[in-house]
Amino acid sequence: MLKSIISTAALASAFLALIAASPAAAQGIATWRGTYVWEEPLGRIGGEGADGVAIFVTHTLTLGPGAGSTGCRLDAEGYQTNMHVKCTATPEPGRVIIKLYKFRPTDPGQGPSGTRMFRMVRTNSGLTTALEAYGPTGDLTPRVGRLFRQVG
Repeated sequence: MLKSIISTAALASAFLALIAASPAAAQGIATWRGTYVWEEPLGRIGGEGADGVAIFVTHTLTLGPGAGSTGCRLDAEGYQTNMHVKCTATPEPGRVIIKLYKFRPTDPGQGPSGTRMFRMVRTNSGLTTALEAYGPTGDLTPRVGRLFRQVG
C-alpha cells in the first residue's frame, strides 16, 4: 500500500512539473509566430547587363496555427523553384531551430525527417539566419546573414 502511495505521489509530482513546463515552451514558440520572407536575388537573365530580367526565389517561412499540422511551413517559389515543406520549429533562448518534417509528395526528398535546415537568431541588429541543410538557390548567396525578415 505504501509503495502505491509513493508511486502515485511521484506520478502526480511529475505531471505537475510537466504542466508547469508547458506554458514556458508554448510561450517560447509564441514569440516566433508569424511570417518571415527571404527574397533571394539570383541575378539577371535574357539580356546584357541591366537589360536582362531580374530573377528571384522567395522563401516564405510561416510559424503558427495557420501553418498546418506542425505549425511550421516553408515555401520556396520563383525562378525554376516550387518547393513546399512541412517543418518543425524548436525555440531556444533568443533563437529558433527549423527542422525538416516532410516534403509534399511531388517534391524530391532532400533529407530525413528531423534534419536541421536552418536557425534564426534575434540580435540587436535584427534577425540573422544561419543556413544548415537548407541551402541557398544561388551560388553567390551567403549561408549566414540577414536573410529572412518578419512581415507578419
